[in-house]
Amino acid sequence: MVNRKKDNFIISIIIMLIVIIFLCTVYFTLDVFGIIKVPAKYSIASLFYSRIEVIASGAHTIDDENVIDRENKKKVVVQNNVSKENLATNVEDPLDLMPEYTESSDNNSIEEEQLNTDRFYYNQLDQYGKILYDELYNNKDKLKSGTFVAEYGNKFDNLLKQENGEDVLNKALDSAMNSLVLDNPELFYIDITKMYLLTNITTRILSTTYEVSISGNGDSYLEEGFNSEEEVDVAISNIENIKNEIISNTSGNTVDKIRYVHNYLIDTVEYDVNAGTGIRDIYGALINQKAVCEGYAKAFKYIMDELEIPCILVCGTATNSVGVTENHAWNYVQIDGVWYAVDVTWDDPIIRGELLGDLPDDIRYGYFLNGSEKFFQNHVEDEQLLDGIALSYPELSITNF
Repeated sequence: MVNRKKDNFIISIIIMLIVIIFLCTVYFTLDVFGIIKVPAKYSIASLFYSRIEVIASGAHTIDDENVIDRENKKKVVVQNNVSKENLATNVEDPLDLMPEYTESSDNNSIEEEQLNTDRFYYNQLDQYGKILYDELYNNKDKLKSGTFVAEYGNKFDNLLKQENGEDVLNKALDSAMNSLVLDNPELFYIDITKMYLLTNITTRILSTTYEVSISGNGDSYLEEGFNSEEEVDVAISNIENIKNEIISNTSGNTVDKIRYVHNYLIDTVEYDVNAGTGIRDIYGALINQKAVCEGYAKAFKYIMDELEIPCILVCGTATNSVGVTENHAWNYVQIDGVWYAVDVTWDDPIIRGELLGDLPDDIRYGYFLNGSEKFFQNHVEDEQLLDGIALSYPELSITNF
């Protein structure tokens, strides 16, 4: 009798275990195949599989928030029915406005700054931003496909295991992507808002690992108007031909070369906020010959880089001649170790009314090689341009060149 009760008890335990195993198997199956939705902390399947998540849905461009050009951004010169002769009345002698330059200029009172202008924004990124930037920069030729995937493996694994890791990496992406296109205007063919930071999250029993990549998340991240790498290559070739022609026509000393490029852009580029795609890059400025301030500034830097004249692109705000303060972009160039401001856009003003002939030199060179005393009367640098990073710009000469 006792044995019988004991056997029945064992049988009951076995049946109960079979039922539990069956129910767990059903639960696991439904969980794995997504038939039922289970919170992650109760999900058995989460112990065994990998999933890909989007950390950041594309970087916010400087265009979107910091350099939004509008018609009133440019210096507006209002002249009604005025001839060149009348407009030039009381203008100083152009020789006074544009003094002769010699390489042994006395402007060396300011100590030369050792600054890598090719990577001005890169050098101010945090460690995570530099890792993101480097992989893209080292593969920039592959970016022409619009489908290249930048793989970072588990370089950010420790960061993403921290409570605020995703936020930190998201900000690093925003800063890295904007730094990439500000330092390298030749990357006109990528749209950073179409590039995504993805994580492949793999969980095995009690351990989780994170592998990061940047891609178009299944779509092309080429700028609008470019549908293939072949089209990008044609555009690059056309731009380089124009660049080479400009450079072949430069001569003289450093200032002569800067002046020639400044004047070329003024003479060939039309400020047009409604011209469509490309207005904020070198393609719009050099090929379409229509751009806004960022397009002017990127084209200027692009050619300065080729001439090996230290130059950076600067973003901030400016107050124009009708009292409107808006976001704006310009350049700083270095001559004999001294920094000066150049605002090509404002030296190519919108003219209302009739104007015969060329611009007088006080307008054409109004913002050419300015020192801080004049330039900062209506220009203000954006020291928080990159997300969470306080930028340090080179110190300008106090006086104009």
